[in-house]
Amino acid sequence: MGRVKGVREIRWINAKYLQPCDYLDFYNVFVPEANGTGAIGEVLSTPVIGVPVIGHTDTFLSIGKFASAEEASACLKYVKSKFARCLLGTLKATQHNPKDTWANVPIQDFTEGSDIDWSKSVEEIDAQLYAKYHLSDDEIRFIESMIKPM
Repeated sequence: MGRVKGVREIRWINAKYLQPCDYLDFYNVFVPEANGTGAIGEVLSTPVIGVPVIGHTDTFLSIGKFASAEEASACLKYVKSKFARCLLGTLKATQHNPKDTWANVPIQDFTEGSDIDWSKSVEEIDAQLYAKYHLSDDEIRFIESMIKPM
C-alpha cells in the first residue's frame, strides 16, 4: 500500500525487491505518517487494517503485530478512540506523525483476555478507558469537548 499521485493504491511487488520486514506476516493497523496540522482533537486520515502479506511504503506507520484480524480490529478501534487521539495530540505538533508522537499513548492488550471489551463501540471503549485510567470528570469533559469523533 502506498500513495501514487496523492491517491492510496495497492500494488503487487515481487518479495525479492523488499527490505526485510517483521510485520509482513501479521495483521496490523496502518496509519498515515503525515496527517492534519497537529491540532489537538483532529481526525486521523483513514487508518486501515493491514493483513498478512500486505505491506506499505514509508508514507504509513504500522501499529501492532497481531495474530488475528480480531486483535487488529480492536487496535483500530483504539486508534480511533478520543482517549488515544488526545494523548497522541500531546506530542503531535505538526502534520508529521512518526512513531515518537505515539509515546504517550498507552499500550493495550487487544486479546480476548483484555480488561477492555473491544467488541463494544468506540464511544463505549472510550468510557472503559476513562475508567481504567481514573480520569476525572474535568479530564473527561475536556476530551469529549476537544476531540472529534471518528
